[in-house]
Amino acid sequence: MQLVEFSSLGDARRSFERGQIDGLGTTVVEVVLAGENSTDPLKIVNVVDYSNGADVIIAKPGLSDLKALKGRKVGVELGSICVYVLARALESNGMTMADIVPVSKDQASMAADLRAGVLDAVVTYPPTSIDLLRNRSGEVIFSTAQIPREVVDVIAFGEASIKSRPKDIAAILRAFYRAQDYLANNPAEALRTLSVREGLSPEEFNAVLTDGMKMLSASDQARYLKQGDIKPIVERILNVLRQNRLITHPKSEQTYYTDFFATEAR
Repeated sequence: MQLVEFSSLGDARRSFERGQIDGLGTTVVEVVLAGENSTDPLKIVNVVDYSNGADVIIAKPGLSDLKALKGRKVGVELGSICVYVLARALESNGMTMADIVPVSKDQASMAADLRAGVLDAVVTYPPTSIDLLRNRSGEVIFSTAQIPREVVDVIAFGEASIKSRPKDIAAILRAFYRAQDYLANNPAEALRTLSVREGLSPEEFNAVLTDGMKMLSASDQARYLKQGDIKPIVERILNVLRQNRLITHPKSEQTYYTDFFATEAR
């Protein structure tokens, strides 16, 4: 298999829907959205981590809370997890998407527009969020620490690939677990490599891993995919996306994941 890099989660999802890739590293939200637009069901094969503060809403200086965003322009990657984070943040403050002006932006352009004052706030994540905060371009007014275990990163493949190439997918998952093991056993070297790639310092990258998210291991997969810990997460996402009219034909939550690799991958 060939690895293909994308600059946004939305771009990766659309590439899958067009049949250009077989699977992707993404979030549960994109898996559900792909179900609306693809004839090949995208299924979660591995639960990577959950966000515990890594995904944030950053507002320009002077706007100190979500209420201050009423009528304001908010940069967000439409068709991605960022819309879910925004919807949940507004919901927690008795607001809806109708109370703000969502502006479709990718991560690079939304950061520049926040600095320029074109946007009043952005929904973002590392490394963009770290760069904005490092340069005091705004302040965090909401984070996924306020909605723990809702924003979940996953590895997902199309059902056709799962049926036709299960050994290849299992090999990819084994390689992923080896990378996790290397990080655990050689943290200094691994953090140097990873941080350079993302334009962060090793300390900043480590803070994301330890404070902003909770990484899951091979031994966690049965609990999520066989015993059903993923089910309420998918159900909540279905409800939020439906309420905000981002999906019109939601399927049952079991449609979006498979437990086939929970014991096969290692």
